Amino acid sequence: MTTRGSKHAAGIGLLALVALTFWSRLEASQPPLEYLDEQTAAYLTVVSEPLVFSYERRELAANARDYVTLAAAAVNRAGKVRYVLIGYVWSTIDPRVRQTPPPDPQSFHLQADDRRIDLKLIGHSPEAAGVGLHIHAPPGTSVDPNVYAADLATLRFLSAAHRLVLVSETEQTALPYALWSDRRPELRALVQSLEGSAPKVR
Repeated sequence: MTTRGSKHAAGIGLLALVALTFWSRLEASQPPLEYLDEQTAAYLTVVSEPLVFSYERRELAANARDYVTLAAAAVNRAGKVRYVLIGYVWSTIDPRVRQTPPPDPQSFHLQADDRRIDLKLIGHSPEAAGVGLHIHAPPGTSVDPNVYAADLATLRFLSAAHRLVLVSETEQTALPYALWSDRRPELRALVQSLEGSAPKVR
């Protein structure tokens, strides 16, 4: 093989290695976060990275999107565990140019493969989840969380679903939010941690 050919082959090999490393990092999951909430004395087990869904608003700008962040958590208060999805509705769109209001937090459901999972809203503050701090709030925003009831079986199903879409549905429209930041491996790691042993209060 010529020197030029050797360099070409080496370049292809390097690109393949970079691609393999990149995808390996995407597949690798991070363990859940565990800590004591000093404000509520609840022991929290929280997904290390949340799911983020997006809906493109191309009628406004090329990269204009509405987003919804969903972070799963288990809240242990004196041995009683409550599972929740903490959601944030946010956007990169200037409110002055919006043609429609942001979606109603009560309008969402998840389409996980062939199953519809309605999100039951239980509050609009961290306290509704039994915690004192905002969990995985989107950077650069000041939106309050919406807390939805969950259970471990539902979290397990979501983590294993092949197709996951968030839908904001009203009488007039149904807007599908595509999975923009896919953190199902982190959700699986959370579920496995919760199934393996109950959180211990420190």
